[in-house]
Amino acid sequence: MVFPTAMLFAEYVNSKGTLTVTLQIPKDYGDCVLSVKNDLTLIKCPPIIYQAELLGLSIMSVTCSNLESTSDDTLSCCFKATRTKRFVDSRNLSINMAQFLVDSDELLCKFCQNTFAKTKEVKSFNALSPTFSLEDNTLMVEESHFCHPKHPDEENQGFHVQLSKPVFNPECVTHSSAAYTGTEVILSPALQEAGCFKEQAGKYIHCSRCLMAVGQKVNVGASDQYALWTNCLDVLTEERDIDGDFLRFVEKPLQDEMDFYGLFISGLIDNQCYRVIISAITWHGCIDFMLLWLIDQELDLYSASLPRLPPSHEQTYEVNSSESSKLEKSEPAEPPTVSLKLEPTACRRVFYRIVLPTEGDTQEQSHTLLKSWRHDFGVTLVCLPWETCIGLATCLQQFTSRIAPQFRVADRRLSGFTCGAVPTVNWSSEQC
Repeated sequence: MVFPTAMLFAEYVNSKGTLTVTLQIPKDYGDCVLSVKNDLTLIKCPPIIYQAELLGLSIMSVTCSNLESTSDDTLSCCFKATRTKRFVDSRNLSINMAQFLVDSDELLCKFCQNTFAKTKEVKSFNALSPTFSLEDNTLMVEESHFCHPKHPDEENQGFHVQLSKPVFNPECVTHSSAAYTGTEVILSPALQEAGCFKEQAGKYIHCSRCLMAVGQKVNVGASDQYALWTNCLDVLTEERDIDGDFLRFVEKPLQDEMDFYGLFISGLIDNQCYRVIISAITWHGCIDFMLLWLIDQELDLYSASLPRLPPSHEQTYEVNSSESSKLEKSEPAEPPTVSLKLEPTACRRVFYRIVLPTEGDTQEQSHTLLKSWRHDFGVTLVCLPWETCIGLATCLQQFTSRIAPQFRVADRRLSGFTCGAVPTVNWSSEQC
C-alpha cells in the first residue's frame, strides 16, 4: 500500500525580503509542529523530527506572520529573511555561446542534422541583447495564422506588438560576420547552404528536410537577414586530443532548452512586454497556444519530500513484567532526526494559461480572453516553433509542481492563470 508523502515548500522573494514556508502533511503523520530556530526549519511529528536547512538564507524566527491553514493538511506562514549567498548559475551564456559559434564549422538543424550554414569562415559573432526585438513593432496576423477552428467565421484581427528595436549596425551581419542574441543567431543569406530552407508566408523559415520551424526573416538595414532560433540549432565542431590532434567531428546543441526559456522571458520583460500571446508555428500556419502574464519578480524556490521513518529507525523493545514498571518511569526515547539541506533554484515568476482548443467550458473562457487581448494595444504577439511552445509549457508546469499548492492557481485579475517560473540566467553583452 502506497501512502502519501509529506512535502515542504519554501519561496524567498529578495525584493520583499520574505520567506513563505508551506508544510503539506497527510493526516496519518499525526499532529505536527512547525518552527524556525537558528536558521533551521524544524518539523516535529510524533515519530520523527525533520530538520531542514534552507541554504543561502538567514531567517528571523521571531517574525512569523500570515499563519494560515489553506486545507486540512496544509499549513503556511511567512518570515523575514535575508540572503547570505546567491545560488545562481555562474555561467555567462553570452561567452559560452560565442565560444561555441566561433569554434563551429557548421550550423545544423537540431531535429535532422541538415546543414544550414558553413560558419568556419565567419570571423566574428557579435552579441546583442537577449530578445526577439528584431520583430516589426506592429505585426498584423498573417493569412496563414489561424486560431480556434471552432470559430471559422470570425475574421482575423490585428495584433499590436510593443517590441522596441535596439540600435543595430547592419555591418554586424556580413559574409564574414554574424550576430546572436541568445535566442537568435542572425546570419547573412550569403552564408546559408543552397536549398536548406523553405519559407512559409514569406516570413517563417522551415528546414527543407524535416519541415520543422527554425527561424524567421528579419529586416536589418535595407536587406532581409535570417534569424535562427538558438534552441533549434546544433553546431558541428572538431574534437581534438590533449596534444591538439584532430579526433573527430562532433555535434553539440548550441543552447540548453531551459536557458532558452529563461532568456526568452527575460527579453520580453526587458522590452516591457508583460502580456504576451504565444502562437505556435506549424507547416500549415500558426495556432494560438498560450497566454503569458509576466511580472518582473525573481525568487528562490525550495522544495523537498519528507520521508517517512525508515524501518531501520523503528525502535521496538522486548521487556518482561519485572522490567515494565521501570520502563514506564524512564524518559521516553528521543525521536530520530532527519536532516535535509535544500539548495534553492533561482527563477523568475511567470503566469500562464494554455489556450489550445479543448473540450469543456474553459475553451470558451480562453477564447473570450484571447479575443479581448487581440484588441488590446498593450499585448505582444510572439510566434515560436510548435516544439518550443511544448517545451516552454512543460518547463512552466515543472516549476508549478515546485510551488506550494495554494499559490499555483492565480485569482482576482489573474483568474484562470497558473503560476509557474523559468530559470534565472546570466547574460551580459555589448551591442555591435
